[in-house]
Amino acid sequence: MNNPLSKRMLAVLLTLAMIAGACGGGSDGDDASTTDDVADGTGGDDGSGSDDGGDGGDDGGSTDSSGTDSGGDAADPARFGGTLRVGFEADPSGLNPTISAMAPGAILMSTAIFETLTVWDENDTWQNNLTESWTPNADFTVWEVKLREGITFHDGEPFNTDAVLHSLSAQLTDPLIGLALRPVFNESLPFEKIDEFSFIINTSEPNAQLPTYFTTQLGFVGSTKWIEEAKLDPALHQLPVGVGPFKIESRVQDSMTRVVRNDDWWRDEPIYLDAIEFFPLQQESTRYDQLLSGDFDMAHATDADNIFRMRDEPDFLNIEDDDGEEFLIMFNAQKAPFDDIRVRQAATHLFPRQEYEDFIQRGTTIPANSMFAPGSKWHAAGLDQQVDSPELAAPLIAAYCADVPESCTDGKVNIEFQHNGPSISLDNTFTLIKASWDAGFNITLQVIPQDVHVNEVAFGLFDAATWRYHGQIDPEVETLFFSCSTITAISINFARNCNEERDALMSQQRGSTDEAERIALWQEIQADINDSRHYLWINHTRWIVSGSENVRDVCAGTTPDGQTLRCTHNGKWYTPQIWLEQ
Repeated sequence: MNNPLSKRMLAVLLTLAMIAGACGGGSDGDDASTTDDVADGTGGDDGSGSDDGGDGGDDGGSTDSSGTDSGGDAADPARFGGTLRVGFEADPSGLNPTISAMAPGAILMSTAIFETLTVWDENDTWQNNLTESWTPNADFTVWEVKLREGITFHDGEPFNTDAVLHSLSAQLTDPLIGLALRPVFNESLPFEKIDEFSFIINTSEPNAQLPTYFTTQLGFVGSTKWIEEAKLDPALHQLPVGVGPFKIESRVQDSMTRVVRNDDWWRDEPIYLDAIEFFPLQQESTRYDQLLSGDFDMAHATDADNIFRMRDEPDFLNIEDDDGEEFLIMFNAQKAPFDDIRVRQAATHLFPRQEYEDFIQRGTTIPANSMFAPGSKWHAAGLDQQVDSPELAAPLIAAYCADVPESCTDGKVNIEFQHNGPSISLDNTFTLIKASWDAGFNITLQVIPQDVHVNEVAFGLFDAATWRYHGQIDPEVETLFFSCSTITAISINFARNCNEERDALMSQQRGSTDEAERIALWQEIQADINDSRHYLWINHTRWIVSGSENVRDVCAGTTPDGQTLRCTHNGKWYTPQIWLEQ
């Protein structure tokens, strides 16, 4: 199954970051992989993020900030200078938002280089950033977008309507990235220019949630000159040109990316750091060893070892949140044996959740039965996957093997289980799962690099695979992962899970400005996804973002209009406001 495919094909990874902020093949251990209010940028839904200091087991959607993050004041003034050294998970194949694969680490770097058209504030409400306003028509099929003026790219090119539409068109027409975008926009006339700083977006159907899409990779805009030059010289995909507070100085893939302060940044606010250096390290234990030794100033992780480790480091800044991605196992519904719901049900019944929580996560995460942690307004309470129920699995396996004997050996179903690696946590997770699944399955394990893992899942070359995604603040942009329209030879509906009745529910919530209606619809959507058993939900990922004792103001980022930004989400944070005490 390890088919060598071109790096161009691996651009399908974009979807994971653009749509779900997701990390394909990731794990909770080592990297696995409206109305006038809307137009003003105050639309979207009221935030539900909790500021409870979650201890990893009693609530969801929690954020816990400990350690030092003092602001600049008379007693402790902010200081200019210094290089922030950041350890992060897997490096992307490039940093071109029109074609490149962008998981959390790539989004972290790209936010510093590009910024997004819209952003999330601390109340989980979308706000304008590079835009001034979004004005919809009555049925939310036409949106007029007004850009901020006076912004230039790092290469001196103007940031204007032509640049934005060029970048969007490049994404839309890309043979792979377009799989995610084409369902959103009007096929015959997606965009219309009004003037130098205004344009129209035409959607394929009523979409009251459209501005939220542009908090993702879709909202990164590159210089037209750079995008065109990169088509002729692929090496330039590694050297992005944006409008953000930092500009690229050098990059060696899988080694280090260095960005330096943009002294011509469009915002009339200081940038304190001279530079940021990003170091990809897949093994989280090594990443945090270097943080604690002083080699790094900041790092992020999702594994229990480092979460417990940093809770014993009170002098460090530690921000935990678990209202983003879910860790799960996906079943490929387009090929035997998981095209049969009995096999999917049996695998779910055999999953040893209690052992997993006790021995792998050790109470740091909340078990999941669907998307959205218990603290989220979108959470669907009462769903039950019936895990830890081996007695329910045996008759399902027996019936399936009687009907499809060619997929079984010695009364057990033959499957391949795939995860990315190397990963100590995923190895331990598989060992635990295998001990339970051996009752009904003959398992062949495949451990492959993250990019190959994502590639094979996108092409449907898997039976069961670990995954980490569904991390968006607003669920609208999750819908493409479940839509029938996105099931193709190269699919972003990775489980190949199609239900046209569910598509109709997703369409209904997409056009609604009534939050209560949307929440009710998402209860139905999640119940349907749960009943289909295409996903074995394991837990809500708990991210920790850590900083050494000299790192300041990580959570002090603001929008151009003064609203406080959401501090962290899925291991990402904003950078221009950060300063170093020493």
